[in-house]
Amino acid sequence: MQGVVPRPDIATVLQEGFVALASDADDPEEPVLGLADRLQDATMLPFVIFTDAEGRFLEGSSGFVDPSAFRATLGRLTEE
Repeated sequence: MQGVVPRPDIATVLQEGFVALASDADDPEEPVLGLADRLQDATMLPFVIFTDAEGRFLEGSSGFVDPSAFRATLGRLTEE
């Protein structure tokens, strides 16, 4: 995770409370395309998509996200 998410404070939260998956943006799988379609502003990579344990879309973002806002999203999702 450290290579993908260089901020240790965020990488730790991701490792402890989430399962991270990556998809090839040039040849994405059909389920990934369906989730990306749920993003209202899906105009720029990277896409970050959060789902529940059954794969249902919860929320997501597209493009750069401020680290403090991303950390707040992680905190909110781990509390739910």
